[in-house]
Amino acid sequence: MTIKKTLLLPVFLLICLLPAYAQEGKFGFLDFNGTMMLMPEYHEAEISLQKLQSDLREELDRSKREFERQYVEFMLEQDHLSPSIVAKRQKELQLLMDNNAMFKQRIQNELEQQRDNLLDPLRKKLLMAVSQVCRKSGLDYVIDTGTRTYLYINETKGVDISHDVYVLVGIESPATKEDVQIITDR
Repeated sequence: MTIKKTLLLPVFLLICLLPAYAQEGKFGFLDFNGTMMLMPEYHEAEISLQKLQSDLREELDRSKREFERQYVEFMLEQDHLSPSIVAKRQKELQLLMDNNAMFKQRIQNELEQQRDNLLDPLRKKLLMAVSQVCRKSGLDYVIDTGTRTYLYINETKGVDISHDVYVLVGIESPATKEDVQIITDR
């Protein structure tokens, strides 16, 4: 009989204490990237990136046209050139082609770096706004609904903090959930 009591006591304590441990923290939710895309500064950053991308694309196109011009010129002249000059021109064309490939990679890296430079301040501003709303609302954590890594959110238990965050980051006309969803689905 004492063995049963010894085994039942921990089970009884577990059942009694389980509600205290099972209490959930209050949580909020919002679509982080969708909200960032609605920020006025985001549109300015996108315009800057598009301008830079356009400038770099023009330079890449110029390099490509130069390679094509030299290649066509070489193809037309190669029958009239000595083997040593043909070999030299082939090496020059290969070098030009390699340089163009490296330039294209540098452009891609520069665009990614510039994008990070432009969007990092927005991310920080948005994270500060989320933090302020959470402290004000007494929330313990926030779920980013834009990443869709959650399986289910009971909206009656959580707090949609989107509107409060919109106000803090300067989004003048807060979008509806459907508007944000359309933007993030693109």
